Amino acid sequence: MSRSVGKRAAVALAAAALVTAVAGCQDGDTGTKSSSASATAKPGTQSAEQAAQALRTAHTKAAEARSARVGMRLSVAGGTAPGSSTFTGVQAWGPQAAELTVSDSSYLAAIPGAPAETRVVTTGGTTYVDLGADLTARTGGKRWLKAQPEGAAAGDELMLQLTGGLAAVNMDLPKELGLLAGSAAVEHLGPAKGGDVRAEAYRGKLPDGRTMEVWIGPDGFPVKSVVRAESGGSVTSLTTTYAEYGAEAGFRAPPAGDTVDFVELLKKVLAGGGRG
Repeated sequence: MSRSVGKRAAVALAAAALVTAVAGCQDGDTGTKSSSASATAKPGTQSAEQAAQALRTAHTKAAEARSARVGMRLSVAGGTAPGSSTFTGVQAWGPQAAELTVSDSSYLAAIPGAPAETRVVTTGGTTYVDLGADLTARTGGKRWLKAQPEGAAAGDELMLQLTGGLAAVNMDLPKELGLLAGSAAVEHLGPAKGGDVRAEAYRGKLPDGRTMEVWIGPDGFPVKSVVRAESGGSVTSLTTTYAEYGAEAGFRAPPAGDTVDFVELLKKVLAGGGRG
């Protein structure tokens, strides 16, 4: 693998991988209209306490379900890693896990030899990305890129650049709902409508400065969330739609012998030894 191609592959695939471990959903077209256009049909009628209670109920229901089928659209504007990707599949929390398909990704499209659509599995705190046949031929036959989000938390500046500030967004739905319920500025926006979805919309600011909007259906379960964050000159928007709470997936890590560690691969590429 050439140094330039290898570095682009590591950058883009790490960005695609790490979003599933730390982030979620959709300002693009996933069957629902943008919340900014549709969630304010009528002024909110619930008090701050009523809004908080609705969010606490949603928190309990989501936590008990432990998983859901999701449709996610990530959009990163500005900064060092702008781009977008769509994710569909099953997301779990407590513990976090995911089994997703990545498509319509500008990150993947920028990599020569990368598949237009690929699979991502998160389990045990580690995320694995299927490199596809062409890139596997350049990694010594190892098909899965192994990435762990702790690199950014440990202050790795390069990892922060690669993830486009995605560490600012967390996909643990019950945790986020609990934080939103405790926000002093949480508000009821009124009925939300998008496609066939009927829900009540709520919005507030999370303790770390992110804003979150969530649509809660008549059964008390969240049907959509939008989390926005600004970090390092980039604006990250992650919109997630939820369905089939309690959905099951395998969440199985690939065999260790079939994985290539992201950090080790990156070191190899930057050292100029990227021919696998």
